[in-house]
Formats: sequence, C-alpha cells, structure tokens
Amino acid sequence: MNKNNVIILNDHPIFLEGLKRIINHESEFIVTDCCKNSSELFFSLSLAPANIALIDCSRPKGDLNIKALIDQLSLNYPTMTIVAMGDGPQQQKLSDTLKPQIKSYFCKSLTPENLINGLRHIWTNHCQPEQSLLDDNVDADNFIKQRLSAKEKTVVEYLHAGLTVSQTALRLSRSVKTISSQKRAAMRKLGIVRDSDIFRLDINSL
Repeated sequence: MNKNNVIILNDHPIFLEGLKRIINHESEFIVTDCCKNSSELFFSLSLAPANIALIDCSRPKGDLNIKALIDQLSLNYPTMTIVAMGDGPQQQKLSDTLKPQIKSYFCKSLTPENLINGLRHIWTNHCQPEQSLLDDNVDADNFIKQRLSAKEKTVVEYLHAGLTVSQTALRLSRSVKTISSQKRAAMRKLGIVRDSDIFRLDINSL
C-alpha cells in the first residue's frame, strides 16, 4: 500500500512527537518531517513533497503569520492538502477564513481515533468539488429547514472542533446534562445519528 506523506508544522516538541507516533501507527500514512517554523517547513518540502500538511494556526513570534504561510504554501504546492490545527473555535474561525486553501481544521484535543478518521476523510474528499460533508443517509432538505438554535450551534461547533461533551460543558459553563441534551437536539435536527457524523458536517452551513 502506498503511504500518504504527512508533514507537520508545530513548535511544541512534545505535541509533535505524539502526533507523529499516532499518524505513523497507521499503515496508510507516514510523517515525513516535523518542523518548528516556516523556514524548516519550506526547506523540508523542497527535499521531499508531502500529500498533507498539518499546520498549527498559532505561529511563533518572528515567523510568517498563518495567512501569509497558507498563501505561500498554496502557491508553491497547489496539489498538497492543507489542514489547520488549533485549540478551539476562535482558531477554527480563523482557518475558515482561509478556505478553500485550507481543506479542514483539527482541534488539538482530538482523540487519536478521530484524528486518523479526519485524515482519512480529508484525503478521500479533498480533490472533489465543494459539497455537503454529510453522510449519504442524511436528509439535506431536513438539514436546511430545521435550523439550530444559537446554543445548539455553539455546542456543535465545539464538538466539531474535537472537544468532548464534558470539555464543552466546562468551556461554556453549563452542565454536562445540558450540553448532552443540546447535542441530541442538534443531531436530531441535522438528521445524523452517530457522533462521527458531526466531524463530517459542513460547519459553515449551520
């Protein structure tokens, strides 16, 4: 099986090592390099191209800002799939402003299983035209008609970003029971039945 080359840009060595181990554990992916800044990233890519680039939205002082970095990557490596990483909804919104150059966003608190599922999903779909990322069994008309409440939408955004129900409850200063109830209501309105379906939503359409 051919492996999909992944390159990572993040200036935290412990996070880098953990992410590398998780990805290399899977047969279809291999991390070609871990870079701490944009200079290392472009040098590494000049030696060995990558299929997927995982880019931390938080850039260290003195490095290229995320927009300039993404613009340069898209120009120099137009066939490479760029995925942004961050700590929560604010960085996710930042990555959303850089679509379609950025194909997806991964919260750093994603479980290893969800991280790999996310990589598989964006690899399978990154070359296809923009479309709803819902499963085939999701009723699109139902999705459009039954809009989420503001609170339900916020909960879904946190869950989509990789936070658990408990973490979302803590961030929003609500009870786990309340968040669970709002999650169930949102999933019912969206016509989805599995937690994994949340990661496949087109969050901008909510």
